[in-house]
Amino acid sequence: MTIKIRSGLRLRHVFGICAMGTALLIAGCDTDKLLEVVDSENVTPVTLDNPDLMDVVYAGAIGEFTTAYAGSGGDAYLSSVAVFTDETFSTGTFATRTATDRRNQFTPDDGNLSDGAYINLHQARHALRDGAERVEGWEGASHPYFQELKALEGYIILTLAEGYCGPLPFSQLESDGSFTYGVPISINESLDMAIGKFDAAGNTNLSAMGKGRALLSKGEYSAAGAAVAGVPTSYVYHVPHSVNGDRNALYSLQGNGRYSVSDVEGGTGLPFRSAMDPRVPWYRDPAQPNGFDEDFELYKSKRHYAFDAPLPMATGVEARLIQAEAALAAGDGAGMVTYLNDLRADWLNLMLGMFPGADLDTDAVLDPLVDPGNAADRRDLLFYEKAFWLYGTGHRLGDMRRLVRDYGVNQADLYPSGAYHKGGDHGSDIVFPLDFDEEGNNPNYQHSQCNVKAGT
Repeated sequence: MTIKIRSGLRLRHVFGICAMGTALLIAGCDTDKLLEVVDSENVTPVTLDNPDLMDVVYAGAIGEFTTAYAGSGGDAYLSSVAVFTDETFSTGTFATRTATDRRNQFTPDDGNLSDGAYINLHQARHALRDGAERVEGWEGASHPYFQELKALEGYIILTLAEGYCGPLPFSQLESDGSFTYGVPISINESLDMAIGKFDAAGNTNLSAMGKGRALLSKGEYSAAGAAVAGVPTSYVYHVPHSVNGDRNALYSLQGNGRYSVSDVEGGTGLPFRSAMDPRVPWYRDPAQPNGFDEDFELYKSKRHYAFDAPLPMATGVEARLIQAEAALAAGDGAGMVTYLNDLRADWLNLMLGMFPGADLDTDAVLDPLVDPGNAADRRDLLFYEKAFWLYGTGHRLGDMRRLVRDYGVNQADLYPSGAYHKGGDHGSDIVFPLDFDEEGNNPNYQHSQCNVKAGT
């Protein structure tokens, strides 16, 4: 039996380990032998069932995750989140980007910007699960590769639960080559599935961060805070990028004029430019003042500063923000503000840890905050701080969705909702629809189960 590359590890990741000279040193890596294939479109399971190729399996799975979550030069989950929310706006001409930016997405059969991410996330889920199983068989569940791959498998499920319309089906490609179509499960059940993966990954900072984020999405605030309490504030898990392979997608898409940093988008978005907050540094390039669509000015983020700029997906900063939300839920305004002020006092070192090559204003100071004294204002302060700390890292949609679902915020007062810069008004979608092929291939799923305006 053979498996199509589209359903497993991509050859570009397998070959890239040797050909691109990455930091991973693969014992016995022989490019001539790797290239000795009968059919360049197929890889048999036996090919990778070799402990000597563990680094190849690991790198292939990591590459799949990078492509799905953070991008490899083109759109991915992260860029879809940024343009759908109030982080970026479309300065290009692609209809699917405009529809997503406007929050008036096409019907599934017409296709949407988030479709590619949906397919790639599931492909990465299979690659991570397969890779973790192989490493566990070779080295056991305590091996760092197993722990990382299993945690990232949890992050894939968490990402789907945060960004896409429920209920969610999770189909499985079995080891014998058979395919089991997933029966749709609720968002909470999906989050429980993710938590199971994080638990299986062992006691690591990455698994703790994933579990805390999933518990937060379930509204289990105290448990979320406890899950991340041991994660150091300086901790950062970077999704890797490279100049020749998985290029930083937001840098690439800014560079070709497709996306621009937003500011009070639709009259309701946050002031990501006008606040002049040093955590969201931006600039207007004199050599490229306007976007691909020259009718619109182009503002570039300094967070995404190069093709090989890493993407901080899980951080100790987020851990403290989760604890701050747990304090908010407990009515402890002073405790919440203490967490926020501790981060603000060390903003430069923390930002350099997350974005090591970013051009930051080293003279800037973030003044201490004061407890607003009531639950609604504390909530708004916390999520404002979180949005600026985690700008452009794939968190914003999950948080906005929670604000509507769990905190009762009117979506029209939160998502970009007023006049749209390309004409007309914003729509009222609050989540991504599932790709059309899910219904076309999975007999257990129908798109009528999804309401993108409710997001349940």
